[in-house]
Amino acid sequence: MLGRYKKGDVLSVPVTDGKISLAQIVRELRGNVLLAVFPELLDADGSLDAASFELDEPIFLVETMDLRIKDGTWPVVGNREIPEHVPVPEYKVWVEPPGEYRIQDIHGKVGVSISREQASGMKLQKSFSPPVVEAALRGFHGFGPWRREFDELTL
Repeated sequence: MLGRYKKGDVLSVPVTDGKISLAQIVRELRGNVLLAVFPELLDADGSLDAASFELDEPIFLVETMDLRIKDGTWPVVGNREIPEHVPVPEYKVWVEPPGEYRIQDIHGKVGVSISREQASGMKLQKSFSPPVVEAALRGFHGFGPWRREFDELTL
């Protein structure tokens, strides 16, 4: 049976043998989720009461496929309110014609035009595979290399 999930679910994401980090589903997307991934490194065999952890400052805000949730690799360990300060990103997108940048929301809806200066401080919308998220966590915690591409996952 495929694992079910919903907004606010807290997930256990394996980092290395015996160690996990927590992530929270900020938004459900079609076949993807927007995750806030938190820096704490926890024992995988310890108590995972989602309500007992402070989920304050995520290290990554990343759109990824929901496969690892559905197959149970990233099990749901609880559900709680998403911290108000965790942003839902807006992205830039180039629109031809008329040849301008516009804001794009998390669901792909294109909005108002923005200046090149505004666009220079925004990211393009991307989805990263679950193994990339896991590799970035290993790199963050010193269990693997930190690759330049992982910078795109950071806030």
